[in-house]
Amino acid sequence: MSRPAGPWVGGVSDLNATLYTCEAWKTVPEINEKNDGEFYVVPIKVLKAQRQVVSGFRTTLEILVGESERPKESLPVDLITAANSLLKDNGQRAVYRVAISEKGRNFRKVTAEKVRDVKPSEEF
Repeated sequence: MSRPAGPWVGGVSDLNATLYTCEAWKTVPEINEKNDGEFYVVPIKVLKAQRQVVSGFRTTLEILVGESERPKESLPVDLITAANSLLKDNGQRAVYRVAISEKGRNFRKVTAEKVRDVKPSEEF
């Protein structure tokens, strides 16, 4: 007996990472809770996206972030956008893993953890 196509309960499905850029921007507050620098970090690229079905959905994103020109004291983190927080030339970069748990329309929990720093010469 074969398994039906698509996600199955408990299984992890790979997703098209390029479709999750907007979702990555929604996680900027949680990522910056872990950032101890003086400037906000913002998403550059979603490197990997996966979804698991577990009494709701758990989406995991690996996001390349970069240091922006926006100092933390200049604006509340929930107002950070691509338009008002441009990437700093030669700024620090890192990879963060973000887990988004959703159950129905009323429950959403986001956690973020830094995976590693990225060397200036490293390309993605």
